[in-house]
Amino acid sequence: MLKFISSLKLAVFLISAIAVISILATLFPAADAFHSWTFRLLVAAFFINLATCTVKLLPGLWKQLHRSAEQVPEQGAYTGYEADEAELTVWLKEQHYKVSRVEENGQIKILASKGKLGLCAPHVLHISLLIILIGAMMSMANTSGFVMGQVGQTRSFPEELRAHYGDTYSIEILDFRTVYDEKQSVDNWVTTFNIYKDGIVVAEGAETKVNEPYAYHDMLIYQNSYDYRHLVEVAGCADADSNSAYGIPDNMPLGIGADTIVVADLNGEMYLQVSDHINPARGQFVQPGDTLSLTEQGASVTYLGTVAYSVLELKTRFGTPVVFAGFLLAVVASMMFLCSRYRELWVIPVPGQRICRVHCYSKSAVVVEEVEESLRETWNIKTEEQ
Repeated sequence: MLKFISSLKLAVFLISAIAVISILATLFPAADAFHSWTFRLLVAAFFINLATCTVKLLPGLWKQLHRSAEQVPEQGAYTGYEADEAELTVWLKEQHYKVSRVEENGQIKILASKGKLGLCAPHVLHISLLIILIGAMMSMANTSGFVMGQVGQTRSFPEELRAHYGDTYSIEILDFRTVYDEKQSVDNWVTTFNIYKDGIVVAEGAETKVNEPYAYHDMLIYQNSYDYRHLVEVAGCADADSNSAYGIPDNMPLGIGADTIVVADLNGEMYLQVSDHINPARGQFVQPGDTLSLTEQGASVTYLGTVAYSVLELKTRFGTPVVFAGFLLAVVASMMFLCSRYRELWVIPVPGQRICRVHCYSKSAVVVEEVEESLRETWNIKTEEQ
């Protein structure tokens, strides 16, 4: 059973299944597959598979890291080189090998090794993947909700987040503004707000922008969207129902009798325009209190001001720091792979002869070839004298 749980075949199946669900979740986001129990069980199963495999490999790693000259076999695919023990030992140390030597019954054995970081790299990578999976499983508990309000309003945290934060948190919208660049094109939208807990400010003057969320503990606050309402008041119309205050969306027409009223935000300045669709449209940049006459005698429209609504999205991120830690460890493991490849040299000097039998061991055939070529460039190959 343990062999099956840690098997490569099971790992390939689980990875394939997770990949398929991830692709489907990307194509059909409404299905919310990442929060399904099927996906969670697959991730949990892969975690168990990888963890079991890692644990099984650790004893072998421990033995490999603590190998000594006593474990050098006397028989094997050795190659004889015309060098004595002292010369070869000096060369090994110059090549930065860690050298272990033992002498038993007149027989000398030498074990030289280097690149132990490379030997550990696969195991470090396994551990980094386990950390990433833990973070991913934690992230499955993430939730999000929206807060909508105009400047000056205070709103409670959305219901989706109250289970974690409680009912005592709220957000006060202090300001919402559109930021323009040097060419007077929209650069960003910014909301400034306070966060309260039990009526006490716990985050004062915080700001969130599009693509630059504000981080509060294990939560991110995004600038999700926004809206404007231009407030105008119509007076003097014969139709009493038309004499009222209106909230007009930006650049959206409002029909009053024979006239159409439009208010538009032009690079931060409000432009009020009146048109009866017969005569040329009349308009001007306005401040609160400015008035334009309508077609109907004695009727007018007064600009009262603009109210901005900001929509903030609050998202928990329970597993995000854990996932980042896992990716950082994975980068370290990759550097260990690139910077260090493990190899061993088994050396047995032939008694009474200027010959050392040498065997190179490494999981990389390229490394073995590099070491053997370096040995051949330094010493001639020589067979033992019978």
